[in-house]
Amino acid sequence: MPIDADLFRGTLSNWASGVTVVTARRGDDIRAMTASAFCSLSLDPPLVLVCVDKSAIMHAFLEGNDAFAVNILARHQEDVSRACASRKVEESRRLEGIPYHTEVTGSPILDEAIGYLDCRLEAAYPGGDHTIFVGRVEAAGARDGEPLLYFRGRYRSLAEE
Repeated sequence: MPIDADLFRGTLSNWASGVTVVTARRGDDIRAMTASAFCSLSLDPPLVLVCVDKSAIMHAFLEGNDAFAVNILARHQEDVSRACASRKVEESRRLEGIPYHTEVTGSPILDEAIGYLDCRLEAAYPGGDHTIFVGRVEAAGARDGEPLLYFRGRYRSLAEE
């Protein structure tokens, strides 16, 4: 008997996660989406994975692309996360006004993110209603700052010790 979808979603809401924005470029077309389904996969070679809903516009964009970047958001970037998650903001306009640069692959690297991974698409695997995109890290960087977290349907931050 399959598990109830609301119970599954509610249980998973107890998993605190960092918040990332996945970016990609195809010519002059730039896309971005908020993703919390992200993790490291391998140190040798350096691989990460991100899971993207098959109904998302970004899904088709990544399928036809050879690269993407994962930007690890800082605590003060909740507005960036919201813009890149909103269905009200056209995907091709989600990075308007947000400073970024490029590294190896040409995918946007958000200037204020506390970390980034610039990746070549290594593989894609089916994962239910999502696709698991595996990226080989070509460039990476980190800077000081607090991460933006997501827990029980709300943005959060680390507690002071």
